Amino acid sequence: MIEPRKSPMLSKDKKDELIKLFESEDGELFKPKEKPSAPTADDRLTESFKKITEFVETNDCMPEIDSKEINEALLAKRLEAIRSNPEKVEALESVDSLGLLEMPEAPKSIDELFDKDVLGLFTNSESDILNIKNVPTQLREPAKGKSIRKKAKDFQQHKTGFEEQQEGLKNGDLKLVRYYTVDQLHIGNYYVHDGQMLRIVDVGEKKRVYDRNKERFRIILENGTESNMYRRSMSQRLYENGHCVVDKDHADPNQTLLNDDDVKGYVYILSSLSEDPKISTIKDLHKIGFSTTPVADRVKSAEKDPTYLMSAVEIVDTYTLTGNYNPQKVEHFLHRIFADAALDLTMIDGSGEEYVPREWYSVPLPVIQQAINLLQSGDIVDYIFDSESQTLVVADS
Repeated sequence: MIEPRKSPMLSKDKKDELIKLFESEDGELFKPKEKPSAPTADDRLTESFKKITEFVETNDCMPEIDSKEINEALLAKRLEAIRSNPEKVEALESVDSLGLLEMPEAPKSIDELFDKDVLGLFTNSESDILNIKNVPTQLREPAKGKSIRKKAKDFQQHKTGFEEQQEGLKNGDLKLVRYYTVDQLHIGNYYVHDGQMLRIVDVGEKKRVYDRNKERFRIILENGTESNMYRRSMSQRLYENGHCVVDKDHADPNQTLLNDDDVKGYVYILSSLSEDPKISTIKDLHKIGFSTTPVADRVKSAEKDPTYLMSAVEIVDTYTLTGNYNPQKVEHFLHRIFADAALDLTMIDGSGEEYVPREWYSVPLPVIQQAINLLQSGDIVDYIFDSESQTLVVADS
């Protein structure tokens, strides 16, 4: 007969030793780990909605359902499904930081519709305005790149200002100058984009996005709406087709020397407006180049040119070369001194061909400006660029 094997008995010392071990700081190692609970339906809904919010914050626009980017189209479809489900809208109310699920309350009557007509859309209108024809039953979301707009509740406070600016343009006290650099953006100033006047009335706190400080402007438009566009996004829109409203005596620095026969050309410093993380995450990325034509004209089609990283650019600074300066030597010298900080990147141009952009450097703007000033004085020969400290240092140091 086979006897069952008995478990060995632990001595009292062994028991005390185990008890001390379980009660020690390492005792937690002997406790079984709790299994993570499976995500609930609410957890999955919240996580799904957060991806939509992240898209809007990053791109400064709503996702489009007919976008060629499959991920954007899926996000748009998801948002549409959430908006059509009151229970989901209610469940996400606490995490809807951008108001993506807020729907305007419809007028309860025709009289209320006319009472709320602060823009005068129905003033002196004939009765047939209510005969709706050829109107799609489903409204499209804002086109890609368009910021989210809504009615400005305090528009009456700004209305007089717009009227005064328009009157100033009519009587010649004010004029329009071409927008070409982010330095022209100031709180309180007026601008015209695509024929519509707007004003920057406030700026929000800076937010870190892709290793850059981004901040949103509060913008009031003369049609009674407002927008919360990023500084760089607004600069890009105005650069494409925008003007600044300025005093009639304002001197446009981009036009003052165009008729000077002694002008050899322009050394320029650009920064990219690309939203591609491969480019936007590069710190202090600047293009240093030379142009015989005004820089604003040179970079008009930057978004189609791999030389400019297939994106619009900001004109950060320009220097007019006159007199005995040799433009090619000036440009070559600047490129040589910053050679160690040159961008090493391959781009794909509009025809699908690979292209290595030149003249782009990861160098702080003040250092580039210092180099140009030293070049003008002739002292640049005593300096080199130290890529580790990101500064110009004396060559013998």
